[in-house]
Amino acid sequence: FETIEKYGSDPLRWYMISNSSPWDNLKFDVEGIDEVRRKFFATLYNTYQFFALYANLDGFDPTSREELPYAERPEIDRWILSTLNSLILEVDSDLEDYEPTRAARAIGDFVSEQLSNWYVRLSRRRFWAGEMSQDKLSAYQTLYECLTTIARLIAPIAPFYADHLYRDLVGDGRSVHLADFPESRPELIDQQLEERMQIAQELSSMVLALRRKVNIKVRQPLSLIMLPISNEEEKAQIEAIRSLLL
Repeated sequence: FETIEKYGSDPLRWYMISNSSPWDNLKFDVEGIDEVRRKFFATLYNTYQFFALYANLDGFDPTSREELPYAERPEIDRWILSTLNSLILEVDSDLEDYEPTRAARAIGDFVSEQLSNWYVRLSRRRFWAGEMSQDKLSAYQTLYECLTTIARLIAPIAPFYADHLYRDLVGDGRSVHLADFPESRPELIDQQLEERMQIAQELSSMVLALRRKVNIKVRQPLSLIMLPISNEEEKAQIEAIRSLLL
């Protein structure tokens, strides 16, 4: 009871489920609960806070405009929506197979690595723009869809936080537990786009590691990056993400 009072029941439940399958032994560690609270719940909360801050400033209302067609959205929006729908497929399959550990880990990776560390970080300037351009509207609608979907995905494991997040997002008092579980939209899944973005992420991580090794600060521009290319297909993939990587 002291642990629940200090960390909350949802972080405890997420820690228990994401660490090992329910039928396996678990080496319980209170520090692990705090790590879950910081890495997953705090990251998700900060992402919501970022969205809410600018949505309130701009008066963004998700119900006041029609959704922009998928094909008209920037590539980074199409990528995160593709990754989100791939996640829905994976989580739905894992839960059907009684594998909540896999589902929790997949959601955690999406929130921390894909949504927060990559999508929001690369899209911040779009929210800072003065007028509500189509690009800015696309960013709002995309991030809103990601957050409301994540709230529904985590509801079976983190019912209290999911409900709080969902009610804050939809704003009409509806409970997440009365909403439908997300269904994947296969037409939005673009495997090639996901693979290209994965390459960009891996290359960025490698360059950051090299910077740390020789003590070059992140904000210091590099004069040159040399990438070994083994075939024309790899070259085409790199050229497709060139501007993003730079």
